This record gives sequence, C-alpha cells and structure tokens, in this order.
Amino acid sequence: MLSISLDRASYSPGDTITATISVRQAKPLEARSLSATLICTKREKVKTQVVLDRYDYDRDKEMSIPYSSHMETKTEQRQHAAFEQEKKVSGQRTFSGEETFTAQFTLPASAAPTDREFGHDNTIISWKIRAKLDIPFAFDENAEAEVAVEGP
Repeated sequence: MLSISLDRASYSPGDTITATISVRQAKPLEARSLSATLICTKREKVKTQVVLDRYDYDRDKEMSIPYSSHMETKTEQRQHAAFEQEKKVSGQRTFSGEETFTAQFTLPASAAPTDREFGHDNTIISWKIRAKLDIPFAFDENAEAEVAVEGP
C-alpha cells in the first residue's frame, strides 16, 4: 500500500513542499522504482459557435426545438498539465514491511493558486503530488495527495 502525507496544509508560490511517501507491504515486493511527481492541472471551459447546416436545422425544427438563429454555441472542457516535475525517490529494490521516503519539490514563483470552481476566467487549477511504485509484470501502485496553493 502506498500513501502520501505533506508537511503543511497549504503553501505559497516559491515554497518548498516536503512529501513523505509510505510504502507498506505484507510480503517482500520487487519493484523497478518509486517516483513522485508534482503536477499542476488546468481545466478550462471553451465556448465555440457552430453554424448549423440545413439538415440539422430542419431536424431540430421538426422536433420542436426552437432556434432564433442558425448559430449554436457549444461549451466543452479542456484539460492539460500546466506544470510537471518528476523525481525518482528510489531505484530498483525489494520493498518489505513499512518504509518511508521523502521527496521535496519547490513551487514556481509564478504558481497559480488552487481554484476548485469555474470563476470569471472559466478555469480550475489543481496541484497534486502523485507517487508511483513501478512493479514489473503487475499493476503499479499509485497514490495521490492534493496540494493547496494560496493566492492573493
């Protein structure tokens, strides 16, 4: 089992994050590596206008969907990684019992604050630390912890 704990509840841009990664195994387990990644994910709402072709316009009209125009606005969400930094915590070895490892990351000075709702800018920004135990010929073990970044 893999778990992550952070040294503080929230951070400011430029701060150093110390993550403690705990690996608990009932029996010895051979793994290729243990890595940790700091990721900033940015999710945006994007609005686009589409011109309805004659077939779609007539079909919607038959279904009693009223349109005042042949234009339709579609809203979709796009997600991408705005920042990503990976560190190798441990190389190939056998994990047994309970072991703890630490990984330190420094937030960029221009780090955007954590935002959990779509606001005036139509974006959601989330910071996370992910840990991965790479096990050969088996499913990898993963853990994730949210990092709260304070803003102005």
